[in-house]
Amino acid sequence: MCSSDAAKRVILNVGGLRHETYKTTLKKIPATRLSRLTEALANYDPILNEYFFDRHPVVFAQILNYYRTGKLHYPTDVCGPLFEQELEFWGLDANQVRDNTAHGLTCLSDRHNAFIPSIFRCHRLSFLDFTNPFLQAP
Repeated sequence: MCSSDAAKRVILNVGGLRHETYKTTLKKIPATRLSRLTEALANYDPILNEYFFDRHPVVFAQILNYYRTGKLHYPTDVCGPLFEQELEFWGLDANQVRDNTAHGLTCLSDRHNAFIPSIFRCHRLSFLDFTNPFLQAP
């Protein structure tokens, strides 16, 4: 690896899991937390040459893949409210949800297809049912 390639890359430590990508990848989605990274930020460690975020690493892997591919896969083992919180933290729009469940997966896309709130509502209800056994479904 040449030094000019290293200067183009960035290391993101999210919840103890290190992710490496190109700075140009993070600029693909403007006005987000990742597109505005600078070494002046408090979460940048100059000794390790990485940014640290105490966030959910599994969800972040999907978010980083969204920057790479333009498709955000919803991890089915994560509750809807947590996923929404992570999207909000990283500055991504939850209104980019589209339903792909007929094909066995749920995707979010930057194509701004129809918002399917039932996906999150379903997961939110499951979360509430677990935390409050007296809650009844509508």
